[in-house]
Amino acid sequence: MRQRRHVINRYLLPHQQAMSLCVFPRVGVKDTWTTPSTPNHLVCPLPRYQLLAKNVQDRPQGRMRTYFPVARDELTSNPFHDDPPTGKGITEHLCLDELEIGTGCCSIQTTFQAANETEARWLYDQLIPLGHVLLAMTAATPMWKGYLVDTDIRWQRFGDLVDDRRPEEMDYVPPRWTWNRTYLSRDKPPMLGGKAPLQPMDKTIKNRLLEGGMDDALAEHFASILTRDPLLLTRADLDNLNESNSRLFELLHGCVWHHVRFKPPLTDSGPGWCVEFRPMEVQLTDFENAAFAIFMYLLSRAITTFHLNFYLPLDMVGESWETAQKRNAAIEGRFWFRRSGWSSEFHSNGQSAKSMCKDKTHHHHAEKEYGLMTVDEIVNGEDNPEGFPGLLALVWQYLDHTEVSTVEKSQLAPYLDLIERRANGTSPTPASWMREFVHQHEGYSRNSYVSEQVCYDMMEEISALNKS
Repeated sequence: MRQRRHVINRYLLPHQQAMSLCVFPRVGVKDTWTTPSTPNHLVCPLPRYQLLAKNVQDRPQGRMRTYFPVARDELTSNPFHDDPPTGKGITEHLCLDELEIGTGCCSIQTTFQAANETEARWLYDQLIPLGHVLLAMTAATPMWKGYLVDTDIRWQRFGDLVDDRRPEEMDYVPPRWTWNRTYLSRDKPPMLGGKAPLQPMDKTIKNRLLEGGMDDALAEHFASILTRDPLLLTRADLDNLNESNSRLFELLHGCVWHHVRFKPPLTDSGPGWCVEFRPMEVQLTDFENAAFAIFMYLLSRAITTFHLNFYLPLDMVGESWETAQKRNAAIEGRFWFRRSGWSSEFHSNGQSAKSMCKDKTHHHHAEKEYGLMTVDEIVNGEDNPEGFPGLLALVWQYLDHTEVSTVEKSQLAPYLDLIERRANGTSPTPASWMREFVHQHEGYSRNSYVSEQVCYDMMEEISALNKS
């Protein structure tokens, strides 16, 4: 990642810097950021992206918008008003109604290779209950439109600004940008479904997929995607439609943005079976970004090697997803997580993790299988010796199991140490760091407003952090 920054910097002027930000704190500010607030040249000039943006906005038959609760301070206007051009403001909230601000947010997306379809489906399922934990740990968006807000992440704001559902679809169709609502593995335990809105699904499409050889779980997953209206479709796409051309599938599959994406191979010579993990917010420094990418890679290898079982009922996933979006969730939030049946004693008795999961799951009641845990407990382990040992312990166990050398472990240690400190709160999230920087700046007027000078000084400090 540092090398990538060096390459970018070679093409920049001396006074320019490449910044690693989820969103620029003052994007959308009238007059002082740029005019218009989100100029057209910020959108990729390729026709595909221009048309995607237009079609997302046109389908719901009304302008999309999202609202942020302002973070009140001593001198914040009371009541606080933000009057957007549409006149659809809400007291005590900022309003954003421009698609480009949502789609311009940055994240860390990591893609993992699997050995085969079975392994890919298992890995996909186990990453679903981890999404809200990593989202909270990487929170990096405490400011929008020049104001401190009472949330720390981009997820819901992005989702609102690409939500193309029509009014009559709101009650039964999940948004395109959302957490996953389907598990795929043939080995998944029963009773994991919940009261979460069903995926929109054309049963005719599902039946066609079943007839083509898919099992029920896979057919339901892809039917829920292929049922959605395409956001971009050209005459050439239809004219070239045949069994060997996967472009139409890619267009449909690429326009539903779940926090974990199952990616089957599209060609015999392609990358094979992959799973993409999408919720993490981009961090302020290359070191932090590398740490989370490394941690997720090692955790994915531990999951597939030990056949770890992190299954949660989907209602618990949804509830935890809401918790992750609250301010300071990395420290104050409590998330549902599997406490038993995950894969203990794997090394002590030689029994397979898969069979251990099944045996333990069979003998525990749901209230003992799952519990509300802090990020620290999930990542670093519970104090109780019989409790969950923590994701980091499983990663280190994987490194021991694969006989990674002492030298390589010492190289990995600083990155995994950051994960440990982020989980226990000794290393603040980017959102907490940025919020504290504003509060301590001599130019901050205790009114929730992030002035141009405060923002500039913060960018200078972030740039210095990357150079240190």
